[in-house]
Amino acid sequence: MINKKYFTAVKILFYGILAINLLLILFSIHRNGADILIFSQFTFILFIGVARLLLKSTFSAFFKDLFVMIEQMIDREFSPSYDMTDDTYISQIYHQMNRLYDIVQMQQKSIEREKNKVQSFVSDISHQLKTPLTNMHLLQETIKEPGISPKEKRGALERQEKQLAKIDFLIGALLKTSQLENGLIQIHPKKASIGNTILSALEGVLVPAQKKEIAVYYDNTTDYAVLHDSKWTSEALFNVMENAVKYTPRKGKLTILLSRTEEYVKISIKDTGIGIPRDDLPHIFTRFWRGDTDILEGNGIGLYLSRQIITLQHGYILVNSAVNCGSEFEIFMPL
Repeated sequence: MINKKYFTAVKILFYGILAINLLLILFSIHRNGADILIFSQFTFILFIGVARLLLKSTFSAFFKDLFVMIEQMIDREFSPSYDMTDDTYISQIYHQMNRLYDIVQMQQKSIEREKNKVQSFVSDISHQLKTPLTNMHLLQETIKEPGISPKEKRGALERQEKQLAKIDFLIGALLKTSQLENGLIQIHPKKASIGNTILSALEGVLVPAQKKEIAVYYDNTTDYAVLHDSKWTSEALFNVMENAVKYTPRKGKLTILLSRTEEYVKISIKDTGIGIPRDDLPHIFTRFWRGDTDILEGNGIGLYLSRQIITLQHGYILVNSAVNCGSEFEIFMPL
């Protein structure tokens, strides 16, 4: 590095002139020679002049390197090529500039990730809302037809109401997901009965299960006090149970079991539904992912939301499933 060589030269020159001056002063004292003393002062003045030139060159090279470094940072082409290991102020400045560049780069990448996340989220919302809105437009056109009978009109209005309910549910689920992802909703775990939380979730699926004549089994004689947020955990369990009812044929069965391991309480939600193909298992917790299914009621957000809630409480979910053999979701909550 050029400026390091300049600094080294200044140091050598300084100590050399200092030693020479001391010798000359001592020599002039012993010999009582004024000419030698004058010569020593001349060498000191000469040193100041040379040192000034060297320091000027040093700082000129330093600021030139600094300007180049800043330009490279602006153009995102910065690659550290300076010695930042020696203990000098200039090296420390280079080191801090390098740290500043790394921080700016990390922040830029974070901003780009958030931007991509927002774009993906908006795209997903548009895609999810497109189908029910299109259906509503078609139903509206049907209602406007002059020859439509009161029965057909009533049926179209009922289907339109279902589409509105689907949009309302989707917006609510998207809002909860967004709030959870961005930390706007805080989960507050406390020791409480996990059995009551399961019953709260189960109440939401009993009516649709009865309509499909699905037998629901849950032994509530076993219970544990678990550190969890009852409200949000109930929602996570409900989403899994709702999927189980949705994808189980008529006269099927839904079984909920509660057991304990050394560190966790396990909630098993098992159905006799259509099952999940092996290749699809790694994707079922991806937002808006639904796989190849003919069942149109799903929106691919329930399981994603469930995993978010359980993970925020330091729990986890395992899935065992096979096509036409049903599925079992095992939810582990820490004690």
